Amino acid sequence: MRLALFAPLLFASCVTSPAVHSPLKERLAKADNSQLEDATRACLTQGGWKVDPIAELVAGARRVNATKDKELTEVYINPADMTPRITGGPDYSDAFWKCLGSELGGKKAEPAAPSS
Repeated sequence: MRLALFAPLLFASCVTSPAVHSPLKERLAKADNSQLEDATRACLTQGGWKVDPIAELVAGARRVNATKDKELTEVYINPADMTPRITGGPDYSDAFWKCLGSELGGKKAEPAAPSS
């Protein structure tokens, strides 16, 4: 009986942010703060979030706020010497995390070359 009470707690403590797993962890480490903020904003917007145009500085991290269906999410972009580089944000199952990996991994469509 007691084990049944503690099982959800034990499981919840094992769930970790996508930002601490490869390859996203390495992509976050290589990116500078402006790249991370741009990718964060793009991925939140693609996911249907309305992103606040002004990021705030909170305890050394840039905080990007966004809302969707009356839900608020806050993404913290930490300094380069911190791991994980990004904390907070939408649920770990949200498409935001996959998008972030793609945005930072260079899998975006390349702009067309200018014709001569």
